[in-house]
Amino acid sequence: MRDFEYETFREDKKHTEVAFPYNTYLCSIPLDFSSVPVHWHEEMEFIVVKKGRGLVTLDRESRLLEAGQAVIVLPGQLHGIRQYQQERMEYENIIFRLEMLLPKEGDVCGPKFLEPYRDGKLLYPAWIDGSALYHEEMLECIRKMDELSEQRPRGYPLAVKGWLFQFFFLLFSRVEPTLAEEGREKSLDKMKRILRRIEVDYGKPLSIKEMAEFSGFSESHFMKFFKNHMGVPFVSYLNDYRLTLAARALAEGQEDVLTVAMDVGFSNVSYFNRLFKKKFRMTPLEYRKRGEKR
Repeated sequence: MRDFEYETFREDKKHTEVAFPYNTYLCSIPLDFSSVPVHWHEEMEFIVVKKGRGLVTLDRESRLLEAGQAVIVLPGQLHGIRQYQQERMEYENIIFRLEMLLPKEGDVCGPKFLEPYRDGKLLYPAWIDGSALYHEEMLECIRKMDELSEQRPRGYPLAVKGWLFQFFFLLFSRVEPTLAEEGREKSLDKMKRILRRIEVDYGKPLSIKEMAEFSGFSESHFMKFFKNHMGVPFVSYLNDYRLTLAARALAEGQEDVLTVAMDVGFSNVSYFNRLFKKKFRMTPLEYRKRGEKR
């Protein structure tokens, strides 16, 4: 798997099965891909670092996570992963639908606890970094679920659900929730619209002025809004997204470098080559040759 497989911001890939909507994936940065661009999906996700360390972005915040740490990603939450300096990180994605823990009716667990949490109305800490005593207990729940998923004894979905309930019990019982900020959901929806515009029109000239008008902001407000949410300036993010798609084209197609650069939105091939080498630590032609050997 390479970074370009995460090119869309709203990820439509089917992660789970209907009968038991729970799955795990083991990944490595940079061996599998150099970064996972910011995206979102309808499932809940735990990102669990197994070895090394890397940068994880969740909504407006980026943190350096290391082995033994994790983060909780709610449905619809913007999140991404990238390499830290030249270091390697091995991590696990646990992706599931919270609905499998929700009863149809007549149970206090859904309306009082899980639904307000899922919908972002009640906020709990997302980062499991060892700063609280209950973090080790939560990580133990994850370890138990991993063992069950690997061994798959008869009836293992029952036990996985049980450990998920225990995980959320620890979270809900040890921390007082805070109410979501007024306008938070509206702000995230606008950010998603901006990302969708990039996804559709990345090959066209996308100026700050044009994106500000599209967003209903002044240019200065747009630049501040984007950086507050994404952690990087708009132009840096747009270039990085274009480079990710260029890497895909180089690895899979036979177009010359100039054509690839133009297709993804770079009008200056020298500028494209310089940015590409900075991101991937090799020239576009070297990247293509590496892909041909795989």
